[in-house]
Amino acid sequence: MAKLIKTDGTIKEVVPANGKVFSLKEMQDFVGKGKDRMVEIVPLPSGKDIVVNEEGKLIGLETNEVATKIWREEYPLEKYPLNNDELIVGDVLLVENLKEID
Repeated sequence: MAKLIKTDGTIKEVVPANGKVFSLKEMQDFVGKGKDRMVEIVPLPSGKDIVVNEEGKLIGLETNEVATKIWREEYPLEKYPLNNDELIVGDVLLVENLKEID
């Protein structure tokens, strides 16, 4: 199970085409904008993974307020003072259990 969190605040449940794991291409299609469509997978303390555009800030993607709020809840300032100032940009994929990539 995964959620696509768009910069406009909409959240949509999405599933991999094969029903099991997302392929790199699928993740790129969800969050990869720009020339190379690079994605970054970041594990969260809750066990979920957040998939973001690796170059999102460099190419000027819009701030994702919903994803930023989730990030700050996962990394509270008092426990993770160096990680909490992060702004998440672009559309993101929040995945319950991303064990492998096709």
